[in-house]
Parts: sequence; C-alpha cells; structure tokens
Amino acid sequence: MQQSINNVFRSFFEILNNFLGGFVADPGTRWGLSIVLFTILFNFIVLPLNWKAMMSSKKMSMIQPELKKIQTRFKNDPAKLQEAQSKLMKDNNVSMFGGCLPMLIQWPLFIALFNVFRSLAADGTITGMSFLSPLIKNLAGTNNLPLTILTVITMLLSSYVMQKGNERNMTPEAKAQAKQMNTMNYVMALMIGWFTWSSPAALGLYWITGNLFRIAQQLIMNKIQKDEPVQIIAAEIPEPAKKTKRNKVIRK
Repeated sequence: MQQSINNVFRSFFEILNNFLGGFVADPGTRWGLSIVLFTILFNFIVLPLNWKAMMSSKKMSMIQPELKKIQTRFKNDPAKLQEAQSKLMKDNNVSMFGGCLPMLIQWPLFIALFNVFRSLAADGTITGMSFLSPLIKNLAGTNNLPLTILTVITMLLSSYVMQKGNERNMTPEAKAQAKQMNTMNYVMALMIGWFTWSSPAALGLYWITGNLFRIAQQLIMNKIQKDEPVQIIAAEIPEPAKKTKRNKVIRK
C-alpha cells in the first residue's frame, strides 16, 4: 500500500516536472518548482478540512467558560457532566479531536514524500540540482543548516500565528493551557528540523512551503473572524433544585 502511494507521488512529480519543462530550462528550478506546486496544490485540496479543524480549535477555546460552568454545576454527577459537555460541543459544531485530524491525514503523506525524495536522491534524479541558490545548492543534499533553521522558524511562526488568533477569546485558564501546548510545538518543530537536517533538501523545501501556506491561511482566517466574530451557543444548565424545608412537628 505504502509503495503504491510512493509511486503515485513520484509519477505526479514527474508530470509536474515535464509540464514545467515547457517554461523553465534549468532542471533544478523545474524540480524545485514541482515540489512547491505540489505542496500548494495539496494544501488547497485539504483546505476545507484544515479550515474546519481551525474553526473547531477556535470554538473550543471560546467555549471554555461554558465548559467551566458545566463542570462546576455537575461536578458530583459524571453522567450529567458528560451529557452536558457533549451537547455543548455538538451545538457549537466542535470536535474534541477535530484539530488532530489534518495532522493524522498528512502524516502518511509525509512518510510517502520522505521515501520519494530519498528515492529521487538515491537514483541521481535530483542530485546536484540547485534551487534558490545559495539556500539549496543540492536538492538531494543533506545537512543543510540554513534550510533546517528556516524550516523550524516557519513552523514555530505558524503555531504562533494560530495561537494569537485564538487568544482573543480565551479565558485565563485556557491561555495557561495554550502556553503549555507551546512545549509540544517546540518539540514538534525540533523533530521536523531533525528530519530536514538528515534528509534530502527537497523535504525541507516541502515543509517550508507548507508552513508559509498555513501562515497565510491562518492570517486570512484571523481577518475574517475579526470582521465577523464567531457566535457561540451557550450551555443549557438547569438551576439546582431548591431544598424544601420540612415543617417541624412540635410535640407537647
């Protein structure tokens, strides 16, 4: 299955490369542009899914005050607590795992591209080809420090823009949780940086292009939501039952 996906991606790159051959003479520029175009096209394809995940993440931060009310009201009733939380998220079209879905979908793509770029480097197809020199002097080369640094910076910047877009509607508690998530973002950025350092430079070009696309996507989303604020449906929390006073029986 994975090999079939690898073959499809390699064929697609070759189609893009042949198409660009009619406009671009330099083979290194053709392969570099093929990677950039592939990344942009793929991100446009998954744009609806990413947009939905970003909206879900945004709304999740906005409903935190309502979730806190529910947790306070039903702290001694786990069944009612779960029911009220599920209803609140359903009413606001929020998924607990919505923000993770795009990453889960793109991970097999990353594995496939990792294998394709290694294959293109191993058989000499992209060996010695430069793109945006001196940034990439060899698309098949590894240990490219400027490319690695740029990959990490653009990934962290993408996370920063997303966090800033959500912070306007966060409670202090949610902001504290978001800061804790920064540690995960740093770890992820360093991990991707290591992949970029130890892999053909073509992979780093893919990551940087994707990060820049996501930054632009988040900035557009922030602008839209600033002009048209997202409305949240409040939780339906019944008032606690009042305790009835028992009449005291006075015995003579």
